[in-house]
Amino acid sequence: MATIEAVAPGEDVGRDTISRYDMQFQAAAFAALEILEGKGVDCVYCDYHDDFVVRRNEDGRVSYHFFQVKTKEKENHQYGLNEIFGLTTQAVKATPDRLEKVKSSFAGKLLLHGIVFSENCGEVTLLSNVHFEDAVVTAVDELRVKTPKSKAAKFLSTHFSAIFELKDADDVDHEEVLAKLSLLPAVRHIGRDRSAFTDAARSAVWKYSEIDLTYHEIKEVAEGLVDLVGRKARTRIANVRPEELVDLVGVQLDDLLGALSISRTVYDALCAGEDERALKHASVIQRCYRKMGAEEGMIDYAAQQKVNWDIWLRSARHNHKEFDLNILLHRIDTLFAEWQRRGADFPLMQELIQSCVEEPAIKRFSGLDEGLLFGAMNSVLVRKHSR
Repeated sequence: MATIEAVAPGEDVGRDTISRYDMQFQAAAFAALEILEGKGVDCVYCDYHDDFVVRRNEDGRVSYHFFQVKTKEKENHQYGLNEIFGLTTQAVKATPDRLEKVKSSFAGKLLLHGIVFSENCGEVTLLSNVHFEDAVVTAVDELRVKTPKSKAAKFLSTHFSAIFELKDADDVDHEEVLAKLSLLPAVRHIGRDRSAFTDAARSAVWKYSEIDLTYHEIKEVAEGLVDLVGRKARTRIANVRPEELVDLVGVQLDDLLGALSISRTVYDALCAGEDERALKHASVIQRCYRKMGAEEGMIDYAAQQKVNWDIWLRSARHNHKEFDLNILLHRIDTLFAEWQRRGADFPLMQELIQSCVEEPAIKRFSGLDEGLLFGAMNSVLVRKHSR
């Protein structure tokens, strides 16, 4: 009797399709990690208008970067002119069939975004796990610098209006649109399994936030992010109001904070306190206090008191002698060291702070109460865990 494991299936298209979609989700999840940097990218739309779209918001101006993800199982495959542009290395005539083939090609579908979204379309990119043939790279390079010389680049430039059926060619600057096309070949943060993505995600999280996660932590974060993108991509959007779309299909900061187990309350408190590394410090506070069994209320309070201490200290630098402040900061460091040496629990912290606040050297500083000293302890905690 034949077993199911011993008989090869008639086709394996379904499994291959699932793998391709997962690589698309990995690419979108990796792009979303740039949101953590807080320098422009604020949303990644999943399977909406294209495989994914990166939204950049800088100085109130919104632009979109459209991505198509094209993958091959054989890593030595190279995408050619016909696959990318619907063209060949030979000269071709601009017949209706050829124009339609170019318009429906991978590049044609991407370039259409440059027409539809005009100046709001910043770039359109073909992302792949394999390489592109030299003829493709040459054509794209020429289009980006607006000097079409190869047959493919010239065809696209010369017949642009006919390809996209523009009624008035003067309405669209075809050179600007064609210059938006780019290639991202041999990307290594996507794969048939998620191991490469996990490794790349750890580096990206560190690059954008300086949060250093353990292997088990980043594996959980990476799995969660790819699954989140998958859910966003599969969300039904029929009869949905435009203002609801971004929450349904977009990955935003709150989604990433959730994946990193950082509460928005803690993050916002540190940002409001002008903490330049708010994301890093929020992660330190959350992780350390959770290990001590703290409830969310205590974690929120710890973050807020750190902010209050930072504000108090900035003001104190103008009102007190530097020598006196250095003595105070040294006392807080020794208090923190004693707290850690004796077990680092909440009752002990309360005991040490209550004792410290009564010291004459502490009382000479106006407004320095137990809450601020608690914030000072959290400031030391962050500093020592951020090195």
